[in-house]
Parts: sequence; C-alpha cells; structure tokens
Amino acid sequence: MSLNMRAEQSTRLAQKMLFGRFVATVTLCFVAILLGIGLMQVYSLDGADKKLLKSMGAEYQRILKYESDDKLIHVLEGNPERLIENAITAVTVSQSTQGKPQYIAGTKQDNIDIPFEYFQADNRAWYQLLLEPHYLTLKLNGQQQDFWLALNVHPRLHLLFMQWLIMVGALALLCALISLFVWRLLATTLSPVHRLAKTLDQASEWSISTPQEDETHTATVREKLTAQDKSCKGESGLAVLNQSLELVHGRLEATITSMDNTLDAIAHDLRTPLSRIALTTENTLGSSQPPSNEQLTNALSDCAESAQQVSGMLNTLMKINDEAASKSSVAFEAVDLNQLMLDVASWYEELAEDRAMNIDVSGLKPCKVSTEPNRLVQVVVNLIDNSFKYTPTGGTIYLTCGPRREGAMLSVGDNGIGIAPEHHALIFKRLYRVDQSRTKSGYGLGLAMVMAMVTSLKARIRVDSVLGQGALFTVVLPGETTMIDG
Repeated sequence: MSLNMRAEQSTRLAQKMLFGRFVATVTLCFVAILLGIGLMQVYSLDGADKKLLKSMGAEYQRILKYESDDKLIHVLEGNPERLIENAITAVTVSQSTQGKPQYIAGTKQDNIDIPFEYFQADNRAWYQLLLEPHYLTLKLNGQQQDFWLALNVHPRLHLLFMQWLIMVGALALLCALISLFVWRLLATTLSPVHRLAKTLDQASEWSISTPQEDETHTATVREKLTAQDKSCKGESGLAVLNQSLELVHGRLEATITSMDNTLDAIAHDLRTPLSRIALTTENTLGSSQPPSNEQLTNALSDCAESAQQVSGMLNTLMKINDEAASKSSVAFEAVDLNQLMLDVASWYEELAEDRAMNIDVSGLKPCKVSTEPNRLVQVVVNLIDNSFKYTPTGGTIYLTCGPRREGAMLSVGDNGIGIAPEHHALIFKRLYRVDQSRTKSGYGLGLAMVMAMVTSLKARIRVDSVLGQGALFTVVLPGETTMIDG
C-alpha cells in the first residue's frame, strides 16, 4: 500500500479485499464440506455394498452346503431379478472351464474376466472404489466347483456422483446468494467510511497554511507514515485510511501552529501602527493648547498612514487565506508568457531609472501556456517588487521565461543581498521576514501571496540564493506549451 494512494480508493479496495477474502473463505469451507460429504457417501456406499454382498453370499452358501451346486444354479437362473436389481453377476469357475468364469445369472457383463481374487470384499478398502475398477467380489465354495458373486459398484457410484453434483450446484447458488448479501452489507456498512475517506482526500488538497508550511511542520508526520507504510504492506487498504487520518491530523496541528504564529506576528506588526495612532491621538487631544490646523492635519495624516498600513496588511492576509481556501475560481486560458513578462517589466521602467537599475529581459523566450493571467501577473509583480526591495541601487533584475519538458517556466532573479539557505523554506510564511530585511518596509506577506497564487495555478516555485549574491525565484507552470515564432 502506498501513501500516494487516495484514502477513498484505499477504502474501496479494502471493501473488495474483505469481500474477496469472505468469498474465498466461504468457497473453501463449501469445498471442504462437499469433499467431506462425498467421501462419507462413498464410505457408506462401500459398507452397504459389502453388507449386501455378504448377506446374499451367506444365503447362497447355505444352499451349497445343504443342497447341491445344481440347486444353486437352478435358484440363480430361476430368480435373476434380485441379482440384476443389485447389479450382481453370478459366475462359476471350475477345472472343466480351465479357470475361466462362466456366466450363470444376474447382470450381463461385457467382460467378466476380472481377477476375482483381487476384488474380494474383505480385502478392499473403501477409498479404493475411487482409485480402481469398481468391483466387489465374494467367493462361494461349492461341492464340485466354486461360485463367485461380482458386484458392479459403478452404477451406484455414478448415481451418487450425480447427487453430489446436484448438491454442488445448490451450494454454489447458496454461496452466490450469500456473497451478494454480504457485498450489499459491506457496501452499506462501509458507506460512512467511504464518505470519511472522501472528506480526507478533499482535506488533503487544501490547507489554511501554505504548502511550504505544511512541508515544514509535517515532515516528522510524513516520516512516521512512511515507516508505517513499509510495515503495513500486505495489510488491508484500511491502513491507508489510518495513515490519511494521521496525515490530516498532522496538517491540522501544523495549521493550528501556523495560525498561532500568524496571530503572534499580526499582533506584533499591528502594534506599531496602532500605537502610533493611539499616541498621535493622545498627544493631539491631550495638549493644553488647542491644536492648530497644521497640527491637526499632521496628526490626521499620521493616523491615516498607520490605518492604511493596518488595512493593507489585513487585506493581504484575507486574500492569501481566500487563495488557500480556493474561494475564487481559476479560469485557465492560453497566455503569451513572453508578452506578459514584458508588460509587467514596462510598469517598472520609471522606478528602475530612478534607482539607476537595469531590468534584463534578454532571457525571455516566446511561448504560450495555459494558465490564469491575473494570478500569474500578481506572482510576477510580487517577485519583481521583492527584487527591487532587496537589490541596492545600480543592481540588475533578470527576467526569463520559456518552455520546459513539463510545461513552462518563468523566473525573476537579482544580484541583491540574497537569502541564507536556512531561510529558504521560511520566506514563504506569512509575516516572516529575514532579520536583515526588518529595516525594509513591508509586511512580510509578498512571498506568502506568491506561494498562495502559485498553488492556485497548480504550479511550483523554488528559490536559489546565496547570501550576498542575489536570489533567483523560478516558477514552473504545468500543461502543454506552444512555441511562438519570432
């Protein structure tokens, strides 16, 4: 069983496995019962035939003892119905016939030249009826010659076999009916489990925290589940449901931790503008002299600026949460990636001139990809904003795009201050800012917004950076791409 298997798929597989095991168990039980019944019937038939043969033999032996051989022959020829009814053949063997059996009465055999000594009833085990020719013989000692009674068991075995086949058919029908009933019972009983598994599958596709946060917080859980997965191979598919529950539990823990950290960060980052608003208001209202129009204007400007910071932070947080919860639909369409990057780059031309910076677009290659243009523009804008923020005056920002084997890619790089490797997995968190960037303006939400948008586009993002040598953010977009001549 694999962790990649969806929980609902695993529960339905478990249902099939349980049903298969039940059917196999019932079938084996029925086969064992049928074999047991068949062997018991053969054993009973063998005992009844031996008893019948000995009973008739004892009766005929008395005639030979107290009468004569001719008398027995007369009795047998005069009343053959009893022999025929029981599939018995009476023969005589004498020296005059050179040991060859001579038919007297009873069932007419096509070939009665059988080893009578070998098939004597007292020397035959019951199971030999299934392995060798179906005969039982009994020797009668006459005064002048020997007589043999040969019972052909085959007709009775054939009748027994037909009855056994009827029993097989009846039990097979019963097994089919029971299996149908059990399948319906399993489907009804496991229906809530299937719904739970489906909910778990849906829950695995969304998270309030970003995917990068999930990987950071649930790495231990995944390692644990991988170990469980190796130990659960060969078990029921319900083991995957258990793993899915643990994974969702781990994600919930990660989400709660993320929410707590986010609330702490929000409280920390909102404290400054709110304190400024409170302090400015207290100073203005608490002044012994009525404030002048200029003082009121400055106070209101400070309050408005601080309020705008608070509003901007909250709006961005709400937008990130909306993206993470997939509250807005994503409409994919064909997008000229090269043109989109050029359009966004044109918006920063004046800012680049003011800071004596260069935007290098030589790495842009024409191609089209199916994506959502508005979100993709937001991703590029945030990445370029981030590069401008952490690239000193005179630096360069590099824009590239082009087709890839798995889709298309775009990247935004710079030769700015860079990011230390230990911060690569953390910069996509909400309100997280590297210590060096605390002096820069912003809320620490830009890259969190990028991650949320990239996730909505079913894309991937990675960062390559060395401290002091700039950073490169690469977004890989899925889907087929089309080259554009030019």
